[in-house]
Amino acid sequence: MENNNNNLESGFKINNLLLLESTFSRVINVTFDNPEVVQNIDVNVNVSVNENTVVVTEEIKYNQTFNEIQEVSAIIKMVGVFEKFGNSVLDLENFGNINGAAIIFPYIREHLTNLTSKAGLGLIIIPPFNFTNKEK
Repeated sequence: MENNNNNLESGFKINNLLLLESTFSRVINVTFDNPEVVQNIDVNVNVSVNENTVVVTEEIKYNQTFNEIQEVSAIIKMVGVFEKFGNSVLDLENFGNINGAAIIFPYIREHLTNLTSKAGLGLIIIPPFNFTNKEK
């Protein structure tokens, strides 16, 4: 039997992923299936680097409006703590803004989907986000 050595010599590992904030509200009568319904998504990423530790805080603000009335709103904030090991060539700040944020994002998407499902809104699934092009 072949012995596979899966020990990486350099890279990043995730030490922790935590939900920091989760707020949600909806009106009693939410408008569905109307082309004038507007959904807004705002994504904010904050990166803090301390030696080989990268702390990425990511926040999603979601709201749905109809006729200038906010019918649904949610704020979800999570933090991921990553540790660099070995001699990775990636810049730590760059890793946090792109790779770290991309790792956290699916957990935020899943949380919003669960909230909206439990609120009787069906499955609101926010689209994938390209963190590489965020600053452009």
